[in-house]
Amino acid sequence: MKRNTRQLCLMILVFGIITGAYACRFLAMYDIGGSNPSYVRAALYLLLFVLWGYSLDQRIIQKPVLHCLRLMAALILIWMILRTFKYEIVTDLTVARYLWYLYYLPMLFIPLLGVYVAMYMGKPESYRLPAKSRILAVIPTLLFLAVITNDLHQRVFVFKSGIPGVPDNEVYSHRLLYFACLGWMVVCMLFTIIHLLRQSRIPGIGRRRMMPFILGCVMLLYGLLYLVDFPKVRFMFGDMNVMFCLLYAAIYESCIHCRMIQSNTGYVGLFEAITLVSCIVDRNGHVLLRSKAAGEDMVCPQEGQTMISPDGIRISSAPIKVGYTVWGDNVRQLMELRTKLNENKVKMEINKKKLQNAYLVQKELYELAEKNRIYDELEAKHGKQTDRICELLELCKGAASDEIHTYMKEIMLIGTYIKRSANLYFLGQEYEFLPQQEIRLTFDEAVRALNTCGMECGVAYQMTRPMRTSEVTRLLELVKIVVGMTRDGLYSLFLSLADSEMNLSVECVADLSEVKRNAVN
Repeated sequence: MKRNTRQLCLMILVFGIITGAYACRFLAMYDIGGSNPSYVRAALYLLLFVLWGYSLDQRIIQKPVLHCLRLMAALILIWMILRTFKYEIVTDLTVARYLWYLYYLPMLFIPLLGVYVAMYMGKPESYRLPAKSRILAVIPTLLFLAVITNDLHQRVFVFKSGIPGVPDNEVYSHRLLYFACLGWMVVCMLFTIIHLLRQSRIPGIGRRRMMPFILGCVMLLYGLLYLVDFPKVRFMFGDMNVMFCLLYAAIYESCIHCRMIQSNTGYVGLFEAITLVSCIVDRNGHVLLRSKAAGEDMVCPQEGQTMISPDGIRISSAPIKVGYTVWGDNVRQLMELRTKLNENKVKMEINKKKLQNAYLVQKELYELAEKNRIYDELEAKHGKQTDRICELLELCKGAASDEIHTYMKEIMLIGTYIKRSANLYFLGQEYEFLPQQEIRLTFDEAVRALNTCGMECGVAYQMTRPMRTSEVTRLLELVKIVVGMTRDGLYSLFLSLADSEMNLSVECVADLSEVKRNAVN
């Protein structure tokens, strides 16, 4: 109802201005009031078209159509200003004639703009006219140049006296270029009307889609009757300039009313009727528009900030041209869900910590079990040697220094063997082949221990590549067996290590035939 009332008030205002101007026309025709009615009439029409141009700027959505309609409104204003100067102000015949020629600037270009508007109808906002359609502007440009230079060639109008303005501008006849101008305007109008009729397929508008077509036909009929000098038309609607301007405005206003030209008419009512909690405020925080769902106490968070009320309503804002648009969302369920998610997150963190602790405990258990396994394996392998060390340490108690020295030598030999054997065990868990450096460390330490114990011992290395760990272990075991069997009667021992064999030279008292038979392949 508010929208309909507003439209009715605007229609009353428009028809009131037109009625007042029409009344001023008859007052001027019968010389009532002097020249004042003519001035009032011109002012009313200028006001009407200024208001129409301003309303177009506020309503039209599609930018290319808005540009065309702006130019059209500007040309109509120029037309009305030229007409006012010609009839109300100018008295010089030459100036009046050129003002008359200048009429053809809006008369030729307004139909072209109408063609462009018709071509934009039904197209998206990003649509741009093809280049060949823009070339159409050349035709009215050339025709206007022909009209404005008519005094030089008289191919548009020819004056009865043969000289423009002598004795006046009233007695003239039309030439070929005038009919070219007329044909251009008629063709553009017909194209616009037909295109409007073809494009008016919007559902729900019914017979209203015929309104632009009917007004276009009225314009063509009026132009024809005016051209043939029909008496009643000349008397009732004799001001051709005003009539054409009004009909042009009426045609495109009807296109807006029929929704063939997109406009934002009715958006205020739609905004007020929506169920979304929303409002539009200016930069000072004063509410300009408010939806029915928005409360009176709704505040506007500035600079795009967000506020959440205790009852779960989130108030957001975003800057727009006139200020801010503010809207509210019910995020209570989201807040409850977020609370549950946070609780689940805390539980997951606790469970994660427990699992991590359990993993660390399990890891320690696995490490301890692995250590026990390795210890048991090494204990089983070197149990006799460790027992022998314990036995020797017991013998050292209360023994003479020479005996202790002998016992300590044996302990050193056994300890060196255990150390290097255990080292080879751990290396064998990781490497299949040992580099020469590790082999040298193993046998060099064994040789140093033997030399320390008073046994002459040496080693020579002729290896060119790594050796299997198992083979190095076997060779160390062989040296241990030989030393163990010849410990009391060992004079010298010499090792020679090569890629394919090991030479072991031993000078001792003991018989090593059994070792040679069982341990050496």
